[in-house]
Amino acid sequence: MMEVKSVEEYMERIRVLDALEQQAMGLSRMLTTYTDRLQERLEQRVEIEKASEEAVLTSIKSLEAVVDKSVHQKRQLVEQCQQLDSEMKETRGILQQVREIKQLLDVMEYAKRKS
Repeated sequence: MMEVKSVEEYMERIRVLDALEQQAMGLSRMLTTYTDRLQERLEQRVEIEKASEEAVLTSIKSLEAVVDKSVHQKRQLVEQCQQLDSEMKETRGILQQVREIKQLLDVMEYAKRKS
């Protein structure tokens, strides 16, 4: 009877080992599935970060272009103001002469009325 018990124990051990092997294979498949999902998510994350970086760089380049254009326009405006100021010097001189002539005419008219 010793042998029967040994055979039964042997068979039970085989069943336990088979069950453990099945569990190990299941866990291995789960680990592979999780690893694959993790890798996919990491690849998606990398793609998202690349797209985000490209968007930021595009925005920075666009902002740089707007700032450059604004600076250029400001310089042009300053140059135009300086040119206008230079041209107005002659006009100011003429305006002053017109004021003086008007004052003289007013004085002459006032003197004419008094006489």
